[in-house]
Amino acid sequence: MYDKYCIFIIQIDMNAIIIAAGIGNRLRPLTYYTPKPLIKVFGKSLIERNIEYLLEIGIKEIIIVVGYMKDEFFFLEKKYREIKLIFNDKYKDYNNIYSLYLAKDYLKDTYILEGDIFLKRNIFKDNLSNSCYLSKKIQVENNEWQLIEDNLKIVDIEIGGKNNYIMSGISFWTKEESQKIRRFLEKYVIDKEKNCYWDDIIKDNIKDFFVRIIPISKNDIIEIDTFEELKEVDSYYKKREFEVERILMDANFNINNVRDIKNLGGMTNKNYLVTFLDKKYVLRHSETATKGMLDRFSEAKNSKLIRKLNIDVNQIYYNEETGDKISEYIENAETLNNDTAKLNFSEVANILRQLHTSEIIFQNEFNVFDEIRKYEKLIYEAGAKFYEEYENVKRKIKEIEGILKKLNINLVPCHNDTVPENFLRKDNKIYLIDWEYSGMNDPMWDLAAFSLENELTNEEEISFFECYFNGSISKENYQKVQIFKILQDFLWSLWTILKEAKGVSFGNYGIKRFKRCQKMLEGMI
Repeated sequence: MYDKYCIFIIQIDMNAIIIAAGIGNRLRPLTYYTPKPLIKVFGKSLIERNIEYLLEIGIKEIIIVVGYMKDEFFFLEKKYREIKLIFNDKYKDYNNIYSLYLAKDYLKDTYILEGDIFLKRNIFKDNLSNSCYLSKKIQVENNEWQLIEDNLKIVDIEIGGKNNYIMSGISFWTKEESQKIRRFLEKYVIDKEKNCYWDDIIKDNIKDFFVRIIPISKNDIIEIDTFEELKEVDSYYKKREFEVERILMDANFNINNVRDIKNLGGMTNKNYLVTFLDKKYVLRHSETATKGMLDRFSEAKNSKLIRKLNIDVNQIYYNEETGDKISEYIENAETLNNDTAKLNFSEVANILRQLHTSEIIFQNEFNVFDEIRKYEKLIYEAGAKFYEEYENVKRKIKEIEGILKKLNINLVPCHNDTVPENFLRKDNKIYLIDWEYSGMNDPMWDLAAFSLENELTNEEEISFFECYFNGSISKENYQKVQIFKILQDFLWSLWTILKEAKGVSFGNYGIKRFKRCQKMLEGMI
């Protein structure tokens, strides 16, 4: 005879079905090459974290219904003996009701969960006696499925509302209730209810089910539907290293075939050398500090226009919104510097002359005074300080503007940023890269920039001009070059103030250009 005080614990033989067949469109570009359930958060994939939580409570059988990129899940069967995969070949045609239909024979005392939910702790229980939704309560207006309850018993399900518990992607069903779900699955699939979620069965037939709510904290489970939501959860996805991967995926590069990524540096942007399979590419990531400073739409358009000149490297990808781009890497090409630029006067002059005389018409104009006003406005908005003596120098710049207006300004397609680093040499060919400042301008601007950025002496400058003109430079063109050098130092000193206001340090680069501008002004005005 048993002791009347003896407590008998009935161990329920639970299992779990994880629905993981969907594409995850809203989390692109990550889901181009990784199924959403396999995306890692804090170093572990969403689905594996939940698998391990289920194993912790003694679950011995886990059915995972896969579809999109099914092969990526195969490792789970090898890693965990408790896992069985089922392939849903109609994942593009049905909502998740068909995934559960395929797993219907495994329904008993069963957890059903979505494969892409992120749990901050193990909320699964091993002693449930009733069917239930594990649910958090949301006070504010939302579009989630609302669980209308009476003393935590679900009496209705509505879409949209506030101050209700919501479906959070995890539920448990007793063997008795599971058999009801199974019968409804047969009917819904036969009736070709392709747009249904499996939870529609419960929503449409709630009176046939006894389902309760197990409240959970709003922080226990976090919905990650978009890339922005993912960044808020895991700060890794905010880091520059990941930005490179994101750009590659956005450009349809399979991230699994990337062999190496090296930082190449850069002033306006960050550049990376990417080895993809057996080819190399240069990836440019446009920093947020350049936002508002550059016209990326014009850069994209101008880059296309100059392709016929064959003076730029081949561009693979360009994002007009961000300025991110990927170009082919020229193996064994030499990036010019202040010293090597002086050895290539003829080649540089030829490529600039080819551009200036091409008769290509850019739709935008690079007007230095408009650029100055734009940078000033952005500096004021950023709350940054101008260099000492700025107002005095600005008054003299206004005088320079008056002098320039009296000269013959000839608008032609210009690069407008002819620093030595934007010239590449391979054998006997010179390439001119990075067209983010390109626009219609006087060609003397490009000559002035090349002279100024390479710190040419008077003799070197004259030699360079002779290569460009195939003879002597005219007095008017020479005057424009000297004026443009002053304006360039002034403009790029403002550029530096603005960049540093956004958190990018350039040491004494800006103040040096500003002081050189002052000195050149003294010799002209």
